[in-house]
Amino acid sequence: MKTIQGMAPAGARSSRHATGPRGIAQSKWQLLKAIEDIREPLGLKGTSISLLRAMISFLRVDHIDPARDDGHICFASNASLAKRAHVSIQTVERHIAKLVSLGLLTRRSSGNGKRWARRDRQGSVVLATGLSLLPLAERYAEFVVMAQTHEDQKNELGRLRDMCSAALSNLKARLSGVNWDEGLFSKARNLLRRQPNKAALRDLLAEITVEISRISCEEPDNLRGTAPEIEGHKETSKTQYVKEETSFRIEVNQDEMERAYPRLCAELRFAKNQEECQRIMGDIAGQLNLGDTWYAIQKFGPALSFMILGYLLERVDTISNHRGYAFKLAQDLSNKSLDWRTLLKKPKPN
Repeated sequence: MKTIQGMAPAGARSSRHATGPRGIAQSKWQLLKAIEDIREPLGLKGTSISLLRAMISFLRVDHIDPARDDGHICFASNASLAKRAHVSIQTVERHIAKLVSLGLLTRRSSGNGKRWARRDRQGSVVLATGLSLLPLAERYAEFVVMAQTHEDQKNELGRLRDMCSAALSNLKARLSGVNWDEGLFSKARNLLRRQPNKAALRDLLAEITVEISRISCEEPDNLRGTAPEIEGHKETSKTQYVKEETSFRIEVNQDEMERAYPRLCAELRFAKNQEECQRIMGDIAGQLNLGDTWYAIQKFGPALSFMILGYLLERVDTISNHRGYAFKLAQDLSNKSLDWRTLLKKPKPN
C-alpha cells in the first residue's frame, strides 16, 4: 500500500504525538489546508480534496480527537458524501480508495461493510464504524515538511526559468541576423512554455551560456584595445609537444611564476593554504567577469589555471573582453595551437 510515509523526504516521520501531546493540536480545517498545500506532489485531484472536505464537515468537533469515535470517524454514507461533495456515488468510492492508498484515511469496517454509529440515551456517539481521519492529525508534521520541500522546488524551478529567460535575452542582443540560431530559440520557447524539470532547465541554461561565450570570443577587434597578437601563436612549427603530456603534469618553479605573474603572486602571498588560494583566484575571476569560462579553465588543473589567470591579470589593462580572451586561450591550449610555455612570457611594454 502506498502511503505518505513512503513519499515524504528523508527524516520525516509520522507520529501520534507529532502535533502535540495527543496529536490533536491542529484544527480539522488547518489539517485540510495542509493536504491542499501538498495536493500536487501527492497527485490528488480537486475532487479528492472536495470529498475530504465533506468528510471533515461531518465531524462534530473542531479538532481530530482519537479519544472519541465521533471525533475522528466519518460514518456518513457514500450517498451523503456524494450529495455534499456534488459528485456521483461511484466517484466517491473511487476517491476514497485513492485517499486510503495514500494513508490519509483508514477504514474501520463493520461486519456487513456498512458505516454506522451507536448512541447512548443522551444522543452521544459511543461506537462508530466508517472512515477514520486520524492520520491527518498524526501526520501533520510530515505534511508540513512535504509542503516546504514542494515550495522550495517550485522556487528553484522559477529561478532557473528566470535565468534561462535572461540568458536568452542576452543572447538575442548579441546575435546579428546572419548568426541567428533559430533552432536554439525554438527549443527554448517550446521548453519554457511547458513545465520542465530542473535538469532540462539547467541543460538549456548551459547551452545558452556556451553560445554566448562563443559569440563573445568571435567578436573581432574587441579582445584588446590595440589588438596585439598573443605571443607565441605563430610558433607552432617550432613548438615541440611531449607525448602523453597533460596539463596536470605541468611543473613550473616558483621563480618563473613570480617573474611571469607578479600581480597574481602578490594577491596570493598571504594565503594560508591551497583552499584559500582557490577562493582568492575565484574572486579575481569573478572581478574579471569570467563566468562559466573560469570553471572550464579549472579543468586544466591547478598549475595551468593559475597561469591563465596570471596571464590575464598581467594584461588586464589592455584586454577589453576578459571572458572572450580567456575562452580563446583555453580553446587554443586545448587544441594545442598554443604552447602553455608561451604563457610564461612577460607582456610587451606599451
